[in-house]
Amino acid sequence: MKIAFSVVLNVLLKKIWSIQVYRFSAAYALLLGFFVAGCSKIPPIDDGFVTCTVANRIDSSVEWRQGCDKDEQVQSFIQCVLANELTADSAIQIALLNNPKIQAVFEEIGMARADLVEAGLITNPSFSLEVRYPPIKTLQTNIEYLITSSLLDIFLIPLRTRLATTEFEQTKLRVSNEILNLAFDVRETYYELVSERKRIEYIRSALALTNIMSEIVSKQIGVGNVNALEFQLAQSRLLEAELELVKSQSEIIRLSEKLNRLLGFNEELCLILPEEVDGIDYQGFDLCTLESIAIRERLDLQVARFEIARIGRMLGLKDWWVYTNFQVGLAGEKDPDGKNFIGPGFSGELPIFNYGQAARMRLFAQLRQANDRLAELEIQVRSEVREAHKLLMNYLKIMSDYRNRLLPMQEKISNSSEELYNVMGLGVDKLLENKRLEVVANQNYTESVKQYLVSRVELDRALGGYLFLLLSQQECTQGEF
Repeated sequence: MKIAFSVVLNVLLKKIWSIQVYRFSAAYALLLGFFVAGCSKIPPIDDGFVTCTVANRIDSSVEWRQGCDKDEQVQSFIQCVLANELTADSAIQIALLNNPKIQAVFEEIGMARADLVEAGLITNPSFSLEVRYPPIKTLQTNIEYLITSSLLDIFLIPLRTRLATTEFEQTKLRVSNEILNLAFDVRETYYELVSERKRIEYIRSALALTNIMSEIVSKQIGVGNVNALEFQLAQSRLLEAELELVKSQSEIIRLSEKLNRLLGFNEELCLILPEEVDGIDYQGFDLCTLESIAIRERLDLQVARFEIARIGRMLGLKDWWVYTNFQVGLAGEKDPDGKNFIGPGFSGELPIFNYGQAARMRLFAQLRQANDRLAELEIQVRSEVREAHKLLMNYLKIMSDYRNRLLPMQEKISNSSEELYNVMGLGVDKLLENKRLEVVANQNYTESVKQYLVSRVELDRALGGYLFLLLSQQECTQGEF
């Protein structure tokens, strides 16, 4: 017979409460033990590793705001920086403060921290209650209840905690690496944009000289002083100069938008950029030393090593996984006659068919894969260091040859041409052509400076941001490593 819900609830409470105190106290003690064991202190978020790593390797600060209202302070600082000439370091600082990707990446630490907290908590106990009514009109009922929890789960907490700690440290390394890569992208884009803006000035100068030369040839062909071939060559040279200007303008648009995105701005900004970026001489380091530094300091390599450690800890945990479903607890019953029964309760699955063999096979395969990927990454890192260093040295030579040899030579040629033109020893077309070649040489020098600076950023990326520290040591020792 159906009974109203309120009546059923009152009956259940009375029946449960009527159980003998000393027997119920055992259940209370068990629940209290669960509570004490499950209450773990939440560790603080240790973002000091990330901030220190970034500061040491790129000399810029980064902050995880975690929902704190610091937007006004950040925006005020950014506006102050933008009011002045933007440098590569200040551009990186703006990106680290303003790019939402940084804060999104930081939240991975928060999620890893949550996993670490959860790993230290005991599994919640299970509770079941059964109420059975007799087939007559009476309030006498049969009540059965069961409270169980995994006994082995308590002993697995240290293993789970060590696994979660490894993943937590791995996450901090991964976050630091992503922040550094963003900084490298900003610096590289900044160098490319400033260099391209300087280069387009020389392109415009070369175009102006080419246009004048084309007009001179057009006038001369009218009086029969030049043939049609020379006229076509002049027109072709003019068209190439115009197309070079369009390509440079397109490249500036692309780089401006890319830098705008990296800085974290929705709207297009009018950045105050320097006229040029001077190429700083790079004295060079021993290649074996650079490879050793990269193998030791690259954060992605450290992440790969932590992955091996993580899988190893997973193997230790999986050895006990099959037994975690075995639960022990307290069982109680009160029959319609008012008799109370209480005692231990057991539940779980028997590991007969699936005793974790497939999971262990998978983890061993993952462990071998992680070792192979680490070996592959080490090969890649060494190759990247060698490539970046050799390219850097080549571009350094090209830049130095342009600056020390070719540009002075072109300047002498241009000055000599002016002297000859003044004494009627050289025609105006040859004078303009030599002037144009001087402008083109400066244009190519600017391109070599850009390639040198970009290759230096790539070497810094290959070293995991350690080039900044090496250059600082180089300055302190006056070029001695």
